[in-house]
Amino acid sequence: MMRSDEAKSILTKAISFSKADHCEAFLYASSEGSTRIANNAITQNVAKDDMGLSVRVAFGNRVGSASTNKFTDEALRAVVERAEQLARLAQPDTEYLPPPEPTEYRQSVCYFEATAETSPEQRADAVCKAISMASKANVRLAGSFATYGSFYAVANSNGLFAHTSETSARMVVTAMTDDSSGWAEAWSRDVKQIDPESTTQRAIEKALAARNPRELEPGPYTAVLEPAAVAEMLAFVCWALDAKAAHEGRSAFSGKEGQRIAAESVTLRSSPTDPLCPTSTFFGDGMPVPDVAWIDRGVLSNLSYSRFWAQKTGHPFTGQPVNIIMDGTDASVEELVSGVEKGVLVTRFWYIRHVDPMRLLLTGMTRDGLYWIEGGKVQYPLKNLRFNESAIDMLAQVEAIGKPSLTGDYIPALVPPIVVRDFSFSSKTLF
Repeated sequence: MMRSDEAKSILTKAISFSKADHCEAFLYASSEGSTRIANNAITQNVAKDDMGLSVRVAFGNRVGSASTNKFTDEALRAVVERAEQLARLAQPDTEYLPPPEPTEYRQSVCYFEATAETSPEQRADAVCKAISMASKANVRLAGSFATYGSFYAVANSNGLFAHTSETSARMVVTAMTDDSSGWAEAWSRDVKQIDPESTTQRAIEKALAARNPRELEPGPYTAVLEPAAVAEMLAFVCWALDAKAAHEGRSAFSGKEGQRIAAESVTLRSSPTDPLCPTSTFFGDGMPVPDVAWIDRGVLSNLSYSRFWAQKTGHPFTGQPVNIIMDGTDASVEELVSGVEKGVLVTRFWYIRHVDPMRLLLTGMTRDGLYWIEGGKVQYPLKNLRFNESAIDMLAQVEAIGKPSLTGDYIPALVPPIVVRDFSFSSKTLF
């Protein structure tokens, strides 16, 4: 990863070439390594390193941008000139605001050297343990173990400079029999927190428990949603929080700000310095990331206010969610199941799509482990079901919440399993 002083030197030089009213420069570098598995064998090792610089300039409110991956003086001058040419040709941007002023930033621990330095051999060793476990259990294993590292820095003509380094590691495995599958994941900034064996064991146990699935008629059922399923639904909630869209009547949250939309037990927030789910403390343009409660004890307490919309409405700037944190309890999935007389246990969803954005009505499929609950115990596996459910209604129908865990499919998330009454399953499948 690049050092902060190196990045500042490059960005400052790029800005010095600009003749525009305002100039912003952004530098990024990333490194990714992934080991992939299929049919109980390593099938691929891939690695990717990338680096680039972007410049955004403005003459008044005419804005242009350009990018390069060369950092010589000549290349930096050329990319700035290209951005300025485009700005002079651009239509005025009525929502443009000058770049942020310099400020102080909080610190979050997002970078772990062990993750950044993970070798292909180390990933292969972890994956081979998983493969050995799958072979002994007579299941087929597929999935991946990936490690990521990134560096990002921003500077502007007002004198602002900010930089951050982040790492993450994610292991995802699917265990399969002839008529079932089970899935598990582990995600952390620190690769040392990834336990390949326990992750694989969860997937194997789910696959074996899902053999010989039975059909269930569609309808509303009490559903115990595991954290991955919850995070997939909450991602759509976060993407729909835009305040401008809500105020203009184009959102499921139009007219709902300050109103109760969820069960009182539901609190959904973002905090870049959360010790379990840390992220960068500044946005891409250098604006500091605040702590924001989006839903506070069931009440929609905040929407996502951009700089422009915050200034226009007089509301404090919130930015968009940088992570998803849903407060929970100490209850395990098993303890949540024990409180359900009749219902279903959902491992995760996939292929979720909008049906009606104005209601945040979504459709998708269950996958890799669906089970019937009766008398507070999992009784037998089920064939997969399609659901049609509003994410807002889901939050309003929460009856119990468990212990949060980390997941990182969309953005970093720390979310619990939940029990939802009358979750609407609309059709069944043959598998």
